[in-house]
Amino acid sequence: MRYLSLSWKMLLLMLSMLLVLLVWFTSLSLLHMNEQFKRQQAQRKIQGQQYFQYYNQSVEQQLFSWMQSYAELQQLNRQPDFSHFAAALPQQIELLQFNFSVQQLTLLGPDQQPLYQHGAALPIDHLAMAQRTLAAQSPQSVIWCDIQCYKVLGLPLLNAQGDVAVLLMVTELSEVLYNIHQTLGTEVALFSADKAAGGEQQVRLLQTSDKALMQAIYQQLPLDFDIGAASIDGLIIDVTQYSYYLHLIPLAPEDSKAHYLLMVENVSAEMQDKQHYQRKIVWVAVACFIGMLLLILLISRRITSRILRLANALPLLAQRRYQEFRQSSQLKPGLLQDELSTFNQSVLTLSYQLEDLDQQLADNTARLQQMAMFDQLTGLANRNLLQYQLQQALSALVTHPGYVGLLFLDLDKFKNINNSRTHAVGDQLLLQTANRLQSLVAAADIVCRFGGDEFAIVLPHITGHEQAELMASQVLAAFGEPFQLEQAAVSLSASIGLSLTSNAELSPEELIRRADLAMYQAKNNGRNCYYAFNEQMSSDLATRLQLEAELRRALELQQFRLFLQPQVDLRSGHLAGFEALLRWQHPERGLVPPDEFISVLEQAQLIVDVGYWVFERCCQLSIELNTLGLNNTVIALNLAADQFLQPELPQRFQQLLQQYQLRGEQFELELTESTLVSHVGQTLDVMHQLKALGFAFAIDDFGTGYSSLNYLKRMPVDTIKIDKTFVLGMLDNSSDYQIIVSTIAMVHKLGLQVVAEGVEAQQHLQMLQQHHCDMVQGYYFSRPLAPAQLIEFVRDEVLQQNWPARLLSCSNKD
Repeated sequence: MRYLSLSWKMLLLMLSMLLVLLVWFTSLSLLHMNEQFKRQQAQRKIQGQQYFQYYNQSVEQQLFSWMQSYAELQQLNRQPDFSHFAAALPQQIELLQFNFSVQQLTLLGPDQQPLYQHGAALPIDHLAMAQRTLAAQSPQSVIWCDIQCYKVLGLPLLNAQGDVAVLLMVTELSEVLYNIHQTLGTEVALFSADKAAGGEQQVRLLQTSDKALMQAIYQQLPLDFDIGAASIDGLIIDVTQYSYYLHLIPLAPEDSKAHYLLMVENVSAEMQDKQHYQRKIVWVAVACFIGMLLLILLISRRITSRILRLANALPLLAQRRYQEFRQSSQLKPGLLQDELSTFNQSVLTLSYQLEDLDQQLADNTARLQQMAMFDQLTGLANRNLLQYQLQQALSALVTHPGYVGLLFLDLDKFKNINNSRTHAVGDQLLLQTANRLQSLVAAADIVCRFGGDEFAIVLPHITGHEQAELMASQVLAAFGEPFQLEQAAVSLSASIGLSLTSNAELSPEELIRRADLAMYQAKNNGRNCYYAFNEQMSSDLATRLQLEAELRRALELQQFRLFLQPQVDLRSGHLAGFEALLRWQHPERGLVPPDEFISVLEQAQLIVDVGYWVFERCCQLSIELNTLGLNNTVIALNLAADQFLQPELPQRFQQLLQQYQLRGEQFELELTESTLVSHVGQTLDVMHQLKALGFAFAIDDFGTGYSSLNYLKRMPVDTIKIDKTFVLGMLDNSSDYQIIVSTIAMVHKLGLQVVAEGVEAQQHLQMLQQHHCDMVQGYYFSRPLAPAQLIEFVRDEVLQQNWPARLLSCSNKD
């Protein structure tokens, strides 16, 4: 790239501005002079037009006056015809030719027949002139051009009989041209401009005051000579050492052919004055430019020298030679301080600041590298370094064939721990997790924190799947021991996804995606396990995403339905309430059970919206039951963990109760054991708020989870529901039978009620009655009822006291 110093840039800038100013001033002066010249010539043209009209009209008036006087002299108005007047006309021809240059004289009778004619035969244009004169009954005149231009005049004559004859006279325009030439001192000519067949314009001279000059001017006309433009703006023609200005004046605008009066004025003196003035203006501009150039050079010389000195010293700053820079850039103080002095002082101050910042920068660079590539909490490699290390490992497969393995693990239910305890506890768990993972890997392996509670282990040099699976097993075993925290010990598990490849062309993002899919497969299959990636997982993901989209649409289109399954009070033998069961009315698949879509609702974070819909629908069904006469019937509904932990849950439920004018005592909220145990602190707070609104609580699927008496004593639970798997197995499996018996006894000791699910046979009912179970539900009594079935069931069975009496009586008889 070419170098141009700042001083020259400033000089060029100022000179450019000066040059523009001078050009503008010079152009303005020349433009003013040209405009003045054009105005003068326009005035000359106007004078030519005026004089031409004046002399033309003067000739007309003289001829008209003579003809009228001669007619009166001949006493034409007393004669019966025009013969006497026609016989006297030949005596006037010589006089007319001498005084008025009359070339043709014709007397046309009333019938347009010539009574007298001097000169050539009349052309058609002259006969038209006679007809126009007769029609107007007044004198007429026109300019007519052929080989040269003439003035044609028509005068109507009236005899004693009232007949009208026309006297036509044709005279030359030589006298008019001569008068203009004498008056204005210009050469004049008449010419015509006709267009040839090819569209080219042909100029033909008709009359001229100086034929030689006109011929010379004609030869100098440009090839693209435009008559129309020249008649408006004029034209300058140079002939030998003279300059002539051409004025073109149309003779008759109505003429079908273009005939012009040409005024040629010698403007050589004006052109010389113009050129002299132009040279003078240019020389003045050049002198001003050179003077300003010298002045600018003188002023900028000292500035540029000081700037160059600073410029030569500035590279020392980049080389961190601060002391040498300060010695080289120091400027001598001048008589007056200016901006450069301030700039020099600022640069010196900057050198001191840069020297301090240079040291800080060296200290911070290491910290920035640490922040960019390593996790701040655990000290492990972060996502950026994981991408880099994977790319390096994959590239190495080209020269060292083998496999690159990736373990992608996610801590199971870590979010629940983080929410139920504190984020500080969560951080301690993440630190201990990082330490355990670091203790398992070899020196060549890399442990990364991918983000949140997700970790990754890169195995860059392995020979097969066995090594990756062994590492996954070791990780799961490491999570088998509880994590010792300051507050208490916490058990934690992990779901692991494996992905391996021997393809060096595979991208790191694709390898991570595969491991992530496998990890989600592990979570969907019970957690605390590992899965290796296969292509079916991608297909399953697509299916799950399709199902998720359909569920979102189902929520929008209100495709969910609530079925109610009756619950029987074994102590009173009456209907105790209903459990609300969710179903999906799919437009193509029909009625879909909850096992096929509840997990997808949770993963898609739709379970909260569906949960609120379920409660509102329960409110509507409760009103319908009240209308049917079941005023004290309780509806039980399940709450998902995500919905139960919503801070606004009590307020939303209270608003719905107020909207439908219901009481909380009309509903029972069912929670799973895992929800209660995983969020003890938050669960207690929400339960007490809902308890204050009148809601009852039941623990659903009791016996399949923790089954701890510790949380039962602490929580305001009203009912325990024994899972149907134990009820269905109690007849054949003594363990299931003992679990049911023990649970009923234990729950009664705590002062709570017991509900047994899945009662499908009389034997189930008899054994539960024998051990004093409080309530039961199952297919033995009724399948879940749709809203339409519910109304019929209540009217025909419950209100008629046919149900469940006959079923209980059958059981008692047996």
